[in-house]
Amino acid sequence: MPPKGKGKKGKGKGKGNGDSKKTKSTVPNPTPHLYFPKEIICKILSRLPVKTLLRFSCVCKQWRNLISKPNFIADHFRHSSSLQHSGSSLLIGSRHHKSNNHILSLYKPPEPVVDLENNPYPCFFPNMYIVGPCNGIACLFNPPWGDVITLWNPAMRQSRMVELSEREPIQGVHGWVSVGLAFDSKENEMLILRIFCVGLTSPVPNHVEMFSTKSLKWKELKNDMVFSIVEYTCNVIVKGVPYWLVCMIDKFGARAVCVRFDVGKKVFEKLPWLGRCKQHQHLVDLEDSLCMLDCSHKDNCHIDVWVMNDEDGWSKKCTVGPLLGFDRIEGCLRNGDIVARNENGVIFLCDPITSSVKAKFSLDNSKNDSNVIVDYSESLFLIRGMLPVKKQNAQDNLARKKLTRACLKFIIGQPSTISL
Repeated sequence: MPPKGKGKKGKGKGKGNGDSKKTKSTVPNPTPHLYFPKEIICKILSRLPVKTLLRFSCVCKQWRNLISKPNFIADHFRHSSSLQHSGSSLLIGSRHHKSNNHILSLYKPPEPVVDLENNPYPCFFPNMYIVGPCNGIACLFNPPWGDVITLWNPAMRQSRMVELSEREPIQGVHGWVSVGLAFDSKENEMLILRIFCVGLTSPVPNHVEMFSTKSLKWKELKNDMVFSIVEYTCNVIVKGVPYWLVCMIDKFGARAVCVRFDVGKKVFEKLPWLGRCKQHQHLVDLEDSLCMLDCSHKDNCHIDVWVMNDEDGWSKKCTVGPLLGFDRIEGCLRNGDIVARNENGVIFLCDPITSSVKAKFSLDNSKNDSNVIVDYSESLFLIRGMLPVKKQNAQDNLARKKLTRACLKFIIGQPSTISL
């Protein structure tokens, strides 16, 4: 007798028929068996924004350790910099037209300009210049002597002030200090350069000192060159190397020369210069190459773009223009966009090929001609001693007003007591 429920083949489909018994087909859950090699995870994470990576660092200890490694930070910055070829992010420094406060803003077209609430620079100092950014780090300082130096990572929202050396400018010899920023990829350190500038006919060379973020110390550098710098900052930084446009005297007389700081040798080098130029020249970083814009500040102008090669010197790359409706050319971004300004203070980003306007913006609350516009790429790079930037409150503004009032009393000869 066959077992209960076992009928002949093909007969019966009712309950208890073994041939018609239904079985559940379960699909195995793929999640426990899902695995990405470490190399793939690194490539994925290195292409994410800093804000996302900071959240992901809380996922697990392995990810946190990975994101803080120097090799990963370098890979992430390379990817972040490559994004500028499709569209640049801008860091903008300006002064408020009423309060005179320093304003730091970020602009990424087509999004509007965003003012950063947490400004690392003390608001009670009257002037602020920006050097860089270099490797995602911006250097803020107070001219003319390059003091109140603050290193700042906008993406990480951290900063630290740099204590100055005991070196003092020599009265009658040094006129001001020019500040430069460099990055030594082999040592993985930022370098701050302070050049005590001398006059064109000075019998002594420029005094140079360098601050290393690895040792956190200043060091005097040997320099035998005499050159006159008219800017408070280096003109451009290309792949971690700062360049200055200076004036030197040789057997042919006074002439413009390009000088760069060799990060490896820690010395200054003189580069050849163009013979005959137009009214204005701008040293720029164009696709990680040192370039120069040679132009005249006038409507309907053409811009000659020259590129520097260590072996062949300067060669003409192209001519951009005519550019119409602009009052002044400000410079060029890494992706080639020309930065121009009209008489109303509106800033334009122009396509170098078609000369058309790609984007435009204005800083409504800023003073005229107080804007500094630089390329910006996000970075995870931090310097020992950096702390989160705190929002400056009313107490800081009050301290600035008291300090300003005390300085005015000192100038007119009235007694004053400074209690901040």
